[in-house]
Amino acid sequence: MLFGTAQFAIFLAALLLLLRLLPRRAWNGVLLGASLVFYSLWIPAILPLLLADIGINYVLLRRMLEAAPGSRSRRGYLIACVVFTLGLLLYFKYAVFLLESALPVLQALWGSSFELPDILLPLGISFYSFQIISLAVDCYSAEPGDPPLPVKHLGRYALYIAFFPQLIAGPILRGSQLLPQLERGADPNPERNRRGVWLLASGVAKKIVLADFLLAPLVDSVFSAPGIGNAAFHWVALYAFSFQIYFDFSGYTDMARGISCLIGFELPENFHEPYLSRSPQEFWQRWHMTLSSWIRLYLFLPLSRGLLRRSGGRGGRWLLALALVVTMSLCGLWHGAGWNFVLWGLLQGLLLVAWPTTRRGRVDRDRISWGDAPSILLFFHVYCLTLVLFRSATLSNAISFLGGLAFGSDLEGWPVLEAIVVAGCALLHGAERWLRRNREVVLRGIGDRSWAVYAEALGLGIAAGIALLAAGAGGEFIYFQF
Repeated sequence: MLFGTAQFAIFLAALLLLLRLLPRRAWNGVLLGASLVFYSLWIPAILPLLLADIGINYVLLRRMLEAAPGSRSRRGYLIACVVFTLGLLLYFKYAVFLLESALPVLQALWGSSFELPDILLPLGISFYSFQIISLAVDCYSAEPGDPPLPVKHLGRYALYIAFFPQLIAGPILRGSQLLPQLERGADPNPERNRRGVWLLASGVAKKIVLADFLLAPLVDSVFSAPGIGNAAFHWVALYAFSFQIYFDFSGYTDMARGISCLIGFELPENFHEPYLSRSPQEFWQRWHMTLSSWIRLYLFLPLSRGLLRRSGGRGGRWLLALALVVTMSLCGLWHGAGWNFVLWGLLQGLLLVAWPTTRRGRVDRDRISWGDAPSILLFFHVYCLTLVLFRSATLSNAISFLGGLAFGSDLEGWPVLEAIVVAGCALLHGAERWLRRNREVVLRGIGDRSWAVYAEALGLGIAAGIALLAAGAGGEFIYFQF
């Protein structure tokens, strides 16, 4: 099932009705069952893999917590958890890629051709694998005074991994963000329900109307035949893809957060208007923030500390740069099993290292002025150019598309309507920032107005109408392939 379809609307409505009819103590069990049903409706054969992943890692986690702090067995259980989880991810996501890369060597050695296996990529494995690893590491590294995470209940642990709103494409949750809520139980209330409906409606509008209906046709047509069409079509298609992937993924996050609010839980924000960033450092604090946080905590920091420890503190600046480039290259590989994704990640790392910035630490994302426009536009265009690697099926296609940006073909005509659509998306992106910063002020300002209830009802009615008209019309979420 896809969010935004009639089938999912029926599923969600039935689930919410069932929850309201049952006592709160039964909700977690119902949600776990609903999450497993939701996952199995894609391809039933992949459900046993998810259950095995959950069961084995739960046993390893409990054994780790029962071992003495600092003992070799405690560390061994952590390593077993990480190795097992990453082993499954490497096999299902990267086995074909690795074999394909080594195929010329294998054929030269054995003198015969090899047929690559057809391995099905389980949905969401990249996302829930990261949640499994982060929880194990957090439990292992917890200090004596830290509040313990509630992980002694198998059902609660399984629901943390399989919670259906974020199971397929995030946000990537840490145990401290969801497990305490699961222990307390869902807490639906009128304000949370109201916010959930609006998040769900905005997510459907972003995904179905903007990403699928308005932007995808131009993106697909130009990227499927790179180099054909004049340079204007290539540039507008590149801008269109940058907004398509943003509205697609942030739309999914809005829906996931909205559904969670309707159930009675809170999920973290994942985007803060990333295309208003003035530098790569700021961008990765605004784009897919839960992934950025995971990579920093569980990949970059351990890698950089290990390099510095081995070097005895010498060459610290260069080692940190190396750790950053390696980290972002692995981030690119996480996004897709292909050399174009590795190169895309490598470029992100080099940009983070080389981009000049006077700011230190985490920037204030809400302090943006018109004087920042040149740096915002410069970084936006540089990032868009790296997206050619992200969207192109192969490196050769990416080179052809870059050639189309520079020269294009003799095809006449200008993408006027498409350019207007992209400009409108850019304005909406800026409007998101204004609405996020002023939402509470606006709500307080209109809260006492006699017409406020009717205006909100009209807005929700329009949103529901869009959802019904668009039901089933949207394509698969772009990040489902990762």
